Amino acid sequence: MQRRGWSATQNGWRCSRYSTEAHTTLRDDGVKTRPQAIWKSPLHHERDISARHLLRSLLRESTYLPDSHARTWTHQHILSRFRKYTFKVWEHRDDPAYETHIRERLGDGRHSLGLLRRANEGERKPLLKVLLMAYGRVGKRRWELMVPLMPKAISSDLKTALKAGVEAATDPKTDAALPNTHPKPPQQKSATPQVNAGQRTAYVPEFTPQLRALLESQIKIPPPHLTRPPLRRLTPKISPQNSWLRPLHPSRVKNQTKNWYADTLSKVHAPLPLHEWQRLRDLASGAQTERMRPRRTAVVEERSALEMVVMYGKVGERKVFGNREGHAITKRFMRRIWGVVFGQCPVMEWSGDTGRWKVTWGQQALGSDHALPTVVDKEAATNVG
Repeated sequence: MQRRGWSATQNGWRCSRYSTEAHTTLRDDGVKTRPQAIWKSPLHHERDISARHLLRSLLRESTYLPDSHARTWTHQHILSRFRKYTFKVWEHRDDPAYETHIRERLGDGRHSLGLLRRANEGERKPLLKVLLMAYGRVGKRRWELMVPLMPKAISSDLKTALKAGVEAATDPKTDAALPNTHPKPPQQKSATPQVNAGQRTAYVPEFTPQLRALLESQIKIPPPHLTRPPLRRLTPKISPQNSWLRPLHPSRVKNQTKNWYADTLSKVHAPLPLHEWQRLRDLASGAQTERMRPRRTAVVEERSALEMVVMYGKVGERKVFGNREGHAITKRFMRRIWGVVFGQCPVMEWSGDTGRWKVTWGQQALGSDHALPTVVDKEAATNVG
């Protein structure tokens, strides 16, 4: 059996497949055929090698992160992104214009590699950014944590709504995703008073009780505004008149209501699962520690700055002087970083005895010996406009 590999030919690179019967296909007339060999130009072959080296470098850097959860999440995120674009590259293999998109994505990967390297060297901002992504404060995981809180009408299109922010509210695709069970807008010149009073289900779906309880708690106890702007109100504030002092048109009322809805969703701090929240609390308070992984370095001969100028024409500042913005990754340094992340993380628990949602913020748990949950009555949360 011949192993799959690449061999140079006169016209480019040829991929050989396993020469077994398992790879044969049957045509409609019953004749067995073999798949054609894949032909690649030297430029594509060089790009594949570069992407493979980039993937290995990213996975290697992810193993040195000083947080076990961040290591696991970053490893899975890197693999999922490369697998996704591997299939996309195969789909657009005959599209020359897609090469520009591939180069941009590889540039993003090299940027992420530099971010991970600086985080492992102890720079505060890159390390904080990696932890915020791993714990769902920003990025893809925040969308995943927000899905259980959302109404079923938009949970499938939540990624588009949160990614595009306010612009997604006026997207016709978002309108098509909503069911037609909502009542029609009031047949009048301006529906602004009804919308400001809370009658907005004609344009946007109502908040779920769990999401409303989280929003009310966020207004009552504002978390640190590191990743999200502050949330000030739960109702839109639309002017009843336009610039010509005429009643606002229903289409503008609809668009402004959707803008307010999308803007409110973009300000929500998604709650963490209970076990993950408790672990992060112990790390931030010092009750639990993480074992720091030493970095494996290659044994190379150290060169002076003069030797590097003679050999390479320039001095590698990081290689000679190290990262000047780096910090020694100690337990105290990590406790401060974990505390910043934990201060923005809420957790929600449903009490069957009292029929209320308990919302506890990380800054509350760090500010006192016992967590002081924000209790929101489910019935009261439903009636608040």
